[in-house]
Amino acid sequence: MMTLSPEPRESEPVAGPADAARDDAAAIRATLAGDRRAFDDIMNAYGRRVYQYLHQMTRQKQDAEDLAQQTFIKAYQHLDRFDLNRPLINWLLTIARRTALNYFRDTKKWEAMPADPASHDPSPAQQAEHRDRTDNLWDRARALLSARDFEILWLRFGEDLSIQETARVVGLTETHVKVLVFRARRTLLKGASRA
Repeated sequence: MMTLSPEPRESEPVAGPADAARDDAAAIRATLAGDRRAFDDIMNAYGRRVYQYLHQMTRQKQDAEDLAQQTFIKAYQHLDRFDLNRPLINWLLTIARRTALNYFRDTKKWEAMPADPASHDPSPAQQAEHRDRTDNLWDRARALLSARDFEILWLRFGEDLSIQETARVVGLTETHVKVLVFRARRTLLKGASRA
């Protein structure tokens, strides 16, 4: 099972993008040279982000953990194909996305249980859950946006990827991503004004 690295402490220096790219390249070269522990460094560095991305897609802890593990297995198997001039997280998120899409395609659809016909009013627990969900911006975005628009917004702002990086992960043009981000933000603003 993969281990996720803890959040950096305030007293620890946070590595910049150039330092991360240099560390990633060194870990990749060491892994390709046969040092399996070097790949643990990659998993520790990016495991949490890959898991969080997959959890946003699946909304299921177990599924996200399984898919994250599959993502790192695929990355390990194809590490020799990685371009050291590109950010590693983009490559990992692309693998994670494709793994999740394959999972969704292969998973059988379950039918929802019909609501209890005896009660049309939500229970107090359902009301509290509804309040909690509407208070959370990402839950609101998930409810208002299509799955694709939510994914684009999550990559752009949840993962803090640039427009170019987001476009590369989802396989769209930068212009298309810009339009989708604009429309998603507009939809969220309209949804917030109605709430």
